[in-house]
Amino acid sequence: MPTSVNIKAKKTDNQSLIDAILDSRGVKDKYEFLHPLEFPLSSPFIFSDMKKSVEIINNAILNKEKILVWGDFDSDGITSSAILYKTLKFLGADFDVFLPDRINLGHGLNSKELINQKVKNKIKVLITVDCGITNNKEISLMKGLGVKTIVTDHHRPQGDLPNADCIINPMAPNSFCLDLSISDIEKNSYLSGAGVALKLAYALLGDNDNQIKKELLVLSAVGTIADIVPLIGENRIIASYGLNEINNGAHIGIKRLFNLLELNRKIKSDDIAFLLAPRLNASGRLDSPVLGFNFLIEDEINKLDILINKLDSLNKVRQSLSDATYNDAINFISQNDTSIVLFNPEWHIGIIGIVASKLVEKFNLPAFLMTMDENKVLRCSIRSPRGYNVSNILSSLSENFLGFGGHELAGGFSADSLQVDFELLKSKIQNAILEAKESSTYKDIKDADLELYGEDVTFELIEEISTLEPFGAMNEEPVFLFKNASIIDYKTIGKEQNHTSFTITKDNKNFSCLYWNRTHLGYSNHELIDFVFKPKINEFNNEKSIRLITEFIVSDRLYNNNKIKLFDHRQKIGIMDKIEKYVSDKNGTVKVWAKTIESINSLKPYSAISSNIIKKDSTGYDSVLLFDLPPSEDDFKNLALSNGIKALHLMNVSYSKNPNDYFNTLFGMLKYAHKNKNGIANIDELSLHLGLNIQCTQIMLEILEKAGCIEIKSIDKFTVLKPINKEMIENDAMYEIYLEEFNKTAAFKDYLKTANINDIESILTN
Repeated sequence: MPTSVNIKAKKTDNQSLIDAILDSRGVKDKYEFLHPLEFPLSSPFIFSDMKKSVEIINNAILNKEKILVWGDFDSDGITSSAILYKTLKFLGADFDVFLPDRINLGHGLNSKELINQKVKNKIKVLITVDCGITNNKEISLMKGLGVKTIVTDHHRPQGDLPNADCIINPMAPNSFCLDLSISDIEKNSYLSGAGVALKLAYALLGDNDNQIKKELLVLSAVGTIADIVPLIGENRIIASYGLNEINNGAHIGIKRLFNLLELNRKIKSDDIAFLLAPRLNASGRLDSPVLGFNFLIEDEINKLDILINKLDSLNKVRQSLSDATYNDAINFISQNDTSIVLFNPEWHIGIIGIVASKLVEKFNLPAFLMTMDENKVLRCSIRSPRGYNVSNILSSLSENFLGFGGHELAGGFSADSLQVDFELLKSKIQNAILEAKESSTYKDIKDADLELYGEDVTFELIEEISTLEPFGAMNEEPVFLFKNASIIDYKTIGKEQNHTSFTITKDNKNFSCLYWNRTHLGYSNHELIDFVFKPKINEFNNEKSIRLITEFIVSDRLYNNNKIKLFDHRQKIGIMDKIEKYVSDKNGTVKVWAKTIESINSLKPYSAISSNIIKKDSTGYDSVLLFDLPPSEDDFKNLALSNGIKALHLMNVSYSKNPNDYFNTLFGMLKYAHKNKNGIANIDELSLHLGLNIQCTQIMLEILEKAGCIEIKSIDKFTVLKPINKEMIENDAMYEIYLEEFNKTAAFKDYLKTANINDIESILTN
């Protein structure tokens, strides 16, 4: 349960609620955001290799040479493959589409199957969709066999790029044309695999038939929404156009599916995410992705109905297997567990990731679920709540794995069961999870977009919210906060009595509320709560009413009941000896916030102060002296509201306002890590020592790598190559983005350094 709520937007008197939300989300062009259908798609030739890709494919079509499209088994890979299938078929190409299955071939290219395709079909051109950027060996193999290779992907490269003839990938270095503006690069940086495939398709089609382009837009929108890429920039335009075409009946199969599901209303992004995408994914998880692919490319009604029934049946099997696996897993979990690490060789590899997600949702613990394939290889899917970092855990255990990968909240690995004992591996995983938790500074603070009052929640508000659709990653449906709402009554509802219906009162208005998958609230009648919700229109017996869908509830007061006392030493000079004695006399109950290299070095002459600098394991203190300033309001709140702090002392702090100084400091730290720590340097620690947020640090690292100063080996390992080139750094396309982030940090630090103490105090209470 969250400990507090962070309100992201603050509405001014002359603002609408929607304007306040858009401002908090950093939307610069509000008109374009709210009217995406009035704006064209970006040209496909924004990619530097697009023109050459079109030439290679057109020459292959002209010379009747065989083209192979290699896809992937998830929704994004299936839709990407369908986009190129329809395009190449329209252009009269001689081509095949190959979709690898999850169990036998897995993600990406496979050398054995590529050779088989080359020999059997005499392929001359290979086009990858939604994969290929990490398949250096396989691409080189095809090149050596005289096959032209075009990689279209959207995943981040790992190390050197493959030696392909063309690479179309917004995440790859130098993928965009040199004359492209920063805003155009940013707009297209989050494309899905289906978004990239759409660009190639449109480049090939040129000014050709509009109807096929409408069908391709539908497919790209489905892949974009299903792959949970950010629905901003170009993705928002693709999704909006695609949903519009779906509602106009542009894709006969998708229209047929939703009709059979009796969804006789306007189709929204949620319908794609929760109804269509699971059926496409079920084919890749339990059978063959070809089934979902055939559904997307088929035009005949009779065949479509057969395919829809098969997809629906597979989806029901997926749900049944998920439920059975979930119930099986539950039997091995106790209330005292601090993590979930389970193995059953009978579990299906295509299901365990779904189940792991459900276990995290229920227990709020990391879930490592393992099964075994026919080659006696352990296959593990991992999901985690925030505060652990799956990627770091896997890196610390890498010697036990045949392969692994992941990010902060999810991952996976394979291990040889003949070489690795499960119980021993389980013990190592549990220890690594415990260490990750103990070293984490994460606080469970949830977000709400705005605080509302009873009078704000109207049918008109819900209509306004709909203008922000389509919803998805980085454009989530807004959630709102009622402070000091009162519960009137509640009851369980549903066929299995697994949901809770209740009423709250706020500002003398009563609201009907629903809490999905919650059998009890845990709060008594008339108890005051902080209530976070989404307002919806409920229709029953042809009557409309407003119902609030519960996101979460906080019973304790927002943040702290006890007001934090702020002491102002910002203008005081020559007080360090007094501070040294004060810290010494307090015997560890006063700690020091000093994270940048400059501040730590400046405090070394004062032994009591230096010895009380906050470390990861610091406990038992109730006051903090700020000799550094946190980089953002959220970081300031997290520091102030942790560990039961009762007092904050704002000290006289200095910091550089020259953005290039931080590159020099970062490079110095990386150089030290390169020489003394085998290149190991944690990004969180680097950010703390710089006094910047993680986004700033990540951008700086990418700029340094593109300038050839460093090589990023992994998420926390770097190699220093050559000294900083100031000109190359400042000319990098991402430098302006860095400046934007840097200026946000500098502005907040300036505020903490100069603002009235009462205004700073209000940050901690609003």
